[in-house]
Amino acid sequence: MENDTEKMVEIARFTRAQEANNLINLLLSEGINSCKRNEIMTQVMGIIDVGGVRVEVLESDVPQTMEVMIAAGYDIPEEDEQPDQIKAVTGWTSHIPILRAFSLEAQIMILFVLVAICLGLLVYFGTK
Repeated sequence: MENDTEKMVEIARFTRAQEANNLINLLLSEGINSCKRNEIMTQVMGIIDVGGVRVEVLESDVPQTMEVMIAAGYDIPEEDEQPDQIKAVTGWTSHIPILRAFSLEAQIMILFVLVAICLGLLVYFGTK
């Protein structure tokens, strides 16, 4: 019997939802259940890179998933390797102490809200 509390593990990120769907369909054809995360956020925030659409599987399915992905020609990053966009955001936000306590997604949303507020204030005071 499957453990209901088993951890989900991110196995891939894509900038477009269709790429994530292709991998999910491949995994499903091999009997591996997976799910997407951040799909809507990626579509809504299209001009801002929020880390992309993430594909996740159960931790126990990771070895089989990696075999399927390698056989299908997917590039498998090193375990501690982060995409360049994430390195840029985490490097930038690491200089703001209050943001360090939040996840990457929360950091991006906080920065987005702050920029929106600043732009709103600029427009407001610019029209006076």
